[in-house]
Amino acid sequence: MRTDRVNASRSAPIAKLLIPLLLGCSLSVSVLMFSERSYQRLAQANLSIADSLETQAISSQILALVNDAETAQRGFLITARREYLEPYISALPKIDPKLKRLKELTAGDAAQQERLSQLTKLIGEKFAELEAALVLNQQKGPRAAKELVDTDVGHRTMNEIRRVMGQIYEAEQAELTSRTARWNEDVATSRFALTVISVFSLLLIGIIYLLARRGILQRERVRRTLEDQVRTRTAELSQRTAELSELSSNLQNVQEEERSKLARDIHDELGSILVSVRMDISWAHMRVKGVDSVAAQKLARAIQTLDQGVQIKRRIIEDLRPTLLDNLGLGAAISWHVQHTCAQAGIRCVVWVPEEEVRIPSEAAIALFRVTQEALTNVLRHAKATRATVTLRAADNYLRLRVQDDGLGIPADAQLSKLSHGIQGMRQRITAIGGEFRVQGSPGAGTTIDVIAPLTLGAGAVVRRPGTEATVSQGG
Repeated sequence: MRTDRVNASRSAPIAKLLIPLLLGCSLSVSVLMFSERSYQRLAQANLSIADSLETQAISSQILALVNDAETAQRGFLITARREYLEPYISALPKIDPKLKRLKELTAGDAAQQERLSQLTKLIGEKFAELEAALVLNQQKGPRAAKELVDTDVGHRTMNEIRRVMGQIYEAEQAELTSRTARWNEDVATSRFALTVISVFSLLLIGIIYLLARRGILQRERVRRTLEDQVRTRTAELSQRTAELSELSSNLQNVQEEERSKLARDIHDELGSILVSVRMDISWAHMRVKGVDSVAAQKLARAIQTLDQGVQIKRRIIEDLRPTLLDNLGLGAAISWHVQHTCAQAGIRCVVWVPEEEVRIPSEAAIALFRVTQEALTNVLRHAKATRATVTLRAADNYLRLRVQDDGLGIPADAQLSKLSHGIQGMRQRITAIGGEFRVQGSPGAGTTIDVIAPLTLGAGAVVRRPGTEATVSQGG
C-alpha cells in the first residue's frame, strides 16, 4: 500500500506537467505556422510594393524618353544640327522594352492593362508625328516642318500621353498606398500575435516551473519521510539487534556459568564418590587376591572400569570448563587443547602462544578458547586438512588469535551451510566482548579465522617477544 501511494505521488506531478507540456508543444507549432504565414504575407506585400515602385519608375522613364525625343526633334528642326537627334534616335529602342516590362508588372490589373494599351497607341502616334515632321523637313524644307510642328496635334497628343501616364502613376500610387497599409497592418498583427504568444509562453513557463517545483518539493518530502522511516526502522533494528546480542551474550555467560557449576559439582561430588569406591574396591581386591582368584579378577575389572569412569569424568569436566584455563591461563589451555585434539585426529598442528601468560578478563578468555575449540572442530569435521596452525599473539591493547588450515577452504554458500551456525556463534562470542571476527578463504585454498579481542593490561602483564612453538605430528 505504501508503495502504491509513493507511485501515485510520483505520477501525479508528471500527469500535471504533461498538460502544460502538450500546450507548449501546440503553442510552438502554432507559432511556427503563424510565423510562416506572416512571413509569406509580408514577402508577398514586399514584392507587390516593389512592383508598384518599379511601375512608377518605368512610367516616369517612358515619359522622360518621350519628352527627350520631342525636344531633340524640335532642336534639330531649329538648328539643323544632326547631333540634336541623338536622344530621338535612341528613345524608341529604349521605350519598347519598358512598355513590355510594364505589361508584365500590370498583368493582373485589367484597368492598368487598358491604360497601358492606350499609352502604347499614343506613344506610337507621337513618334509617327515626330517622324512625319522630320520627313517633311527633308522633303520640303524647315518651314513646312515648322508649320506642322506649330499645329496643335502634337500638343494634344503629348497632353494625352501625360494624362494616361498620370492615371497609371496614380493607380500604382494608390495600390502602393493600399499595399503599404496592408503591410503595416500585417506587421502590427504579427507583433501583437508574437506579444500574446510570448506572454502565454512566459505564463506557461511559470506554470511548468511551479508544477515542477511542487513536484520536487513533494518528492523531497516523500524522500525525507522515507529517510525518517528508514532511520526509525534502522534504530529499531539496531536496538533489537543489540538486545538480541546482549541476550545471546547473557545466555552464553549463563551457559558458561552452568557449565562451570556442573563441572565443579561433577568434580566435587561424583569425583569423591568414584575415588571412594575405587579405594574400597582396591582394599577388597587386596584381601581376596590370594584367597579367591575369580573374585579378584572381578574386582580388578571393576577397578579398570572405575579408572575409565574417572577419565570420562575428567574429559567431561574439561569439555564443560577447562581447568587449565582457570589454573594456568589462556595460552596453556589453547596449547594443550590443540595438541590433544590434533593428536587424536592424527594431523600435524603448530601452536604459537606467548611465553608469559597474558592477563585477560575471564569472559574474553573463555570466548577465545571456545572459538579455538569450534574452529578446530570445523577443521577436523569439514576441512579434510593435513595441517593446522593456531597463533595467539598479544599487542599493546589487543590479543590476536588466528586459526589456519590447508583444507578444502570455506564454501561460497558458507552462510547457508551447516557451518554457518558455528561461524555465527563464534562471531557472536567475539562481538559480545567488543572484538572483531573475520573468516577468509576460498575453495581449495584453506581457511583462516582471524580474531582480535580487546585486552585489559596490568603493569608488566605482557612480555612481547617471540612465542614458543609446540608441534604435534601424526600419531604423536
